[in-house]
Amino acid sequence: MLALVFLLACPAEPEAPAASPGQEIEGPQAPPPMGRPQGPPPAGSGGQMQDPSGFPGFHDTPGPPGPKPPKTAEGSGFSAAIQISPKKEGGYRPQVAIGPDDRVHTVFYIRHKKGDLLRYRYSDDNLHFSKPEALGFDEARNWGPDIVVREDGQVILVFDRAEQNFNSQGWLTTRTPNSGWSTPEPLTRTGAYEVGSGHIAHGSEMELAYVYIGKEVGPQSRFTAFGRWRSDQGWAQPVAFTNGRADAWHTNIERRPDGSVLASYDVGPGGSETRMFLVEGRNGRFSEPVDFSKDGQPGERAHFAFGEDGTDHIAWFHKRAGKPLHVYVRHRKQGVWSPVEEPSSGLGGYHFDPDIEINKDGTLCLVWGWDGGEEAEMVYSLNQGEGWSAPRQLASVGWGKPGLASIQADSKGRFHVVWNQGVKGENQVYYAMLDPTEG
Repeated sequence: MLALVFLLACPAEPEAPAASPGQEIEGPQAPPPMGRPQGPPPAGSGGQMQDPSGFPGFHDTPGPPGPKPPKTAEGSGFSAAIQISPKKEGGYRPQVAIGPDDRVHTVFYIRHKKGDLLRYRYSDDNLHFSKPEALGFDEARNWGPDIVVREDGQVILVFDRAEQNFNSQGWLTTRTPNSGWSTPEPLTRTGAYEVGSGHIAHGSEMELAYVYIGKEVGPQSRFTAFGRWRSDQGWAQPVAFTNGRADAWHTNIERRPDGSVLASYDVGPGGSETRMFLVEGRNGRFSEPVDFSKDGQPGERAHFAFGEDGTDHIAWFHKRAGKPLHVYVRHRKQGVWSPVEEPSSGLGGYHFDPDIEINKDGTLCLVWGWDGGEEAEMVYSLNQGEGWSAPRQLASVGWGKPGLASIQADSKGRFHVVWNQGVKGENQVYYAMLDPTEG
């Protein structure tokens, strides 16, 4: 489905116990009070708030007036967008990862008569993609994939499998260069329970760190954010980051160059202005959550980029009255967070779903969705150490609304982006590449 304080090293005390969704957890794993809603939870299951088409309702109303980002001159900027999803079944919620050999790995799900089914494709030349490979399950709703690639080329993927009654589980599957996809293994509990927003990161050696939201099915419970680790001894029990008083949303977790991880989630009523929290992870332990919105801006869907010099970069977007109006970035160097930057400032329309990456040369690339009404495209901005460039349109797809971009850099410093674009009930997945040293 996140404010600016230096996170201390992960504590040495034992992990907090696993919690049942909706159970109030006090102590270090409970975020401080920050305007949690009082009274009964909102009606309906969390799944009823999800639109599997990936088409948010704000697109139905016009955004603020103002300038639009210019198109990129021919021969400069990103390469022409390549559609990598099948025309008939479309494509939704894509992710991209780059292997040690610079192979581009992509995953998304299609809308099929048997359900929402996962498809994987790869490219070795940034122009041609392999035939789609089926993975996960061949029925039901296989949603929200996340993908990473280890240094040995092993592909690791997590996803959520949901039934019509909203019961759902998180699953993990892997692929090696010489074999197909493994049989999925469950990561969360069974029964009348629903999960979402599963994300994975590979830590040091064989470690994996997994985050997700989960709750018991029904209006009496709210989503709790969880994290768990896998070591060579297997999976540890989940640790609850929130206490169930308010819904948690949009978990994410990503790996730093040193093998530690940084996780995030946001808390508040669905569709509202939410507060973001950060959690450090190292050596099989999570730190206490820190309110990232306390001295910055609220928002949701944090994404990270990590410099080789130890600097953390975080991007997110901010809704006001349910409308996404701001894309923000902050940087943390030597434990100190920078002021909030707003690369989307000065443009009209809606701004949403940012992702950020840094390449070997220290260039930051920020991509996000822009909806200017009659015109809507993915846009991007670069920061080469002297501030953010004026946003430009990343592609000229020419139809529908963009969203849910994923970006990764390769060993040559090139940026690879996938995203979905379309209208309600019909989306396609696109890929484009940028070499910032050209044009």
